[in-house]
Amino acid sequence: MTPEDAPATKRDLTDLEGRLSQRMDSLETRMVSMEDRMLGRMRDMFLGAFLPFQEQSQVRDKTLEVRQAALETRFSSVEGRLAQIEKKLLLEPPAA
Repeated sequence: MTPEDAPATKRDLTDLEGRLSQRMDSLETRMVSMEDRMLGRMRDMFLGAFLPFQEQSQVRDKTLEVRQAALETRFSSVEGRLAQIEKKLLLEPPAA
């Protein structure tokens, strides 16, 4: 009987189990590392795609804020003028 044909002993099986366990642990460590790298790359890609949209949105928001401030100034001016007209009409009612 050649050594390859000899039946496996419990010690042989225990040794095999230990080697397989080490390989599985090594494989798991490598997979976790690959997952972390992949998630990092995906995050970078997502942020890279989102950044131009965010910048454009900020520019749009600033433009709207400037327009709103201008409208509020004009509205305040119109309100002031209307108050003056009402005051004048109350003090000097038109002749009917």
